[in-house]
Amino acid sequence: MGNQATRPLILLLLLTLLMVSFVIPAAALEPAAQPAPTREPAFEQEILDRLSAINPGAVPIFQLATQSADNNDLQAARQGFEQVLILAPDFPDALRRLSYVEAELGEIESALQHAQQAYALDDNPYNETALARALIATGQRNKIREALTHAQAAVAAMPDDDQANLILLMAGAAYEDEDSIRQATTNLLNVAPQNPVTHYYAGLLAAMDSQWEKAESELLLAQELGMPAEEVQAVLSQDISSQARLYRWLRWGEYAVGGWLGGLGILLLFGLVLSQATLATVQRAIDQSGAVGQLSVSRGEQWVRSLYRLVIAGTSSYFYVSIPFLILTVVAATAGIFYLFLQVGRIPVRLAIFVGLSALYTLVAIARSLFTRVKEGEPGRLLAPAEAPALWALTDEVASRVDSRPIEAIYVTAGTEIGVFERGGVAAKWRGLGQRCLILGLGALPGLTEGQFKAILAHEYGHFSNRDTAGGNLAHQVQRSIHHLAYRLATTGQARWYNPAWLFINGYYRIFLRVTLGASRLQEILADRYATLAYGVKNMVEGLRHIVRQNLLFNMQLNQEIGEAVQQKRPLQNLYMLPTIEPGPQQQDLDEAFDKAISRPTSAYDSHPAIKDRIALVQHLKQGDDQPGDAKPAASLLPTLEQLQKEMTTLVQNNLRRST
Repeated sequence: MGNQATRPLILLLLLTLLMVSFVIPAAALEPAAQPAPTREPAFEQEILDRLSAINPGAVPIFQLATQSADNNDLQAARQGFEQVLILAPDFPDALRRLSYVEAELGEIESALQHAQQAYALDDNPYNETALARALIATGQRNKIREALTHAQAAVAAMPDDDQANLILLMAGAAYEDEDSIRQATTNLLNVAPQNPVTHYYAGLLAAMDSQWEKAESELLLAQELGMPAEEVQAVLSQDISSQARLYRWLRWGEYAVGGWLGGLGILLLFGLVLSQATLATVQRAIDQSGAVGQLSVSRGEQWVRSLYRLVIAGTSSYFYVSIPFLILTVVAATAGIFYLFLQVGRIPVRLAIFVGLSALYTLVAIARSLFTRVKEGEPGRLLAPAEAPALWALTDEVASRVDSRPIEAIYVTAGTEIGVFERGGVAAKWRGLGQRCLILGLGALPGLTEGQFKAILAHEYGHFSNRDTAGGNLAHQVQRSIHHLAYRLATTGQARWYNPAWLFINGYYRIFLRVTLGASRLQEILADRYATLAYGVKNMVEGLRHIVRQNLLFNMQLNQEIGEAVQQKRPLQNLYMLPTIEPGPQQQDLDEAFDKAISRPTSAYDSHPAIKDRIALVQHLKQGDDQPGDAKPAASLLPTLEQLQKEMTTLVQNNLRRST
């Protein structure tokens, strides 16, 4: 990020620092120099021995000049080394040290002359290092290129010498030879790890590579080891600290997002494993039930159901845990796009407005989804006990048969659904004190017998007994929030593949369904067992088949009647007394739709097991015979059936008028 734009700046900083480094005392550039200049006794003694062989009188003068250089007394050092050269002309070590002192004094030509003379007399790597340094000081590119060659040769001869590597670093920076800079810095990190200059250069190189956190760390270490704080902070302020901070946030963000996605993956894995465990547990229970099945839930089923509750609670809670990550992702993506505009140097106004509004609409949709609440209204027409005493008596009979608390409210609806739900607060439901309600769709009654109706009702009571209607409020609230968010994104045009919120809601919803619907399938299978053990296989199987076929038939008749009524501009006829489908294309369509519905397999996203699987499990129980009176029409339980049919027809008529 910003790598190409930053490299020239870093190279300039390198060169600037290396030029400043010429003020380091000359003695510090001699072999074995440390941040506080010292001399290696063996190396010094070797020089003194050579000088003594030429002129013993020059030895104390050489020592005093060296001490002056170490103390940064450059004038005294220069005079001393010049006296040595009078007493011992062309002594290479005096020429080399004089070159260092002259370079510090800014006498570049003289420094170069003496370094060249020393190297001509003795081409050892120390003299070659001094020559390279003097050549760099000229600032002339051709001489810097020559300096780079000498520095490379010196390092090749003395790879562990810190001063040779330092001169190679200087030459590489002056000539902008990145390979030499990297080679010298790598060597210095090994041979001079306590030298602050080493880590300073390592930090600059890391910045060139856009390794911002490493750059910051190396520069701060250089400051800790003794590099002047103002120099370090000046470099850090050149976008390095800000970039390091940004990359730390990005890295932490990656960890957080990775953990977030990993959590979703774990929940999905649990859901898949539980789905398999569910079917296996129920199958074992059915195998053990045989002809004398028990209505109670087995220990294995209780374990799976309890585990399901925990996983569903975790999956539901994860939706709300995900919201902050989702908001940050949207904000980060938007900020990234605008940052890209700034990097390009041009802001396309229309695109910028589109991106900004998209982010705003998405954030508003996310926020509003958190506060989605659905008011609980009347699900249908309330049927009082006095209006259908036989029906109410039958619901009490079934409740007693399956040992359950009876229905407390019955609602008649226009469709074909038959189901139960529970009203009341969470605490009341968990204590089994919620109001138990039955939904009875009039469209399901034609052709339905009392025996089949009892089996279906026993199935619904099974949900009460298994406490399927208790709890689940969090899961239902999450589902409403998901639907609300998806709807908001779709209606504002934000349901796009590039929108993080849309991608999340699609992925999360699939995981949510796989987890929660596995529990739902378990509930349905256990409720089927309740019904079968109470009212027999035949009533249960025929009841299931009837509901499927009647739903298809009623919808076909309803659509045909609505179409004709609209075309003929007339009111709807009694929707529950419509002519039956005559043999022909319509009958064929109905049969094909029924066969397809009755034979399709269960999918991972079904809330109920497929009908064929439910029938197979029920038939395996081989439980009970039909009871006397089972063949009576269920519609006979409603003495005011005709009046109810008229009310439901009027309801559909009114809804049709409002929609058109």
